[in-house]
Amino acid sequence: MSRYINRHRIRHACERLQAGDSVTTAMLASGFNAKSNFNREFRRITGQAPSEWLAHAMDETEGLTFEMKPT
Repeated sequence: MSRYINRHRIRHACERLQAGDSVTTAMLASGFNAKSNFNREFRRITGQAPSEWLAHAMDETEGLTFEMKPT
């Protein structure tokens, strides 16, 4: 159950990052209180650290998208 919830929380964090929030602001707005836990879950779900995901997403010409790594 927690993986399901965390997937939604990370999706929300991606939306906040897309809106221009800092990683810390996105983390807190998504319900994470510990940066280490947020980074671990973000990497588990997306396959990238939050800053890597944002840099990659900014390079995309079609805009930002939430991408999860294959399970």
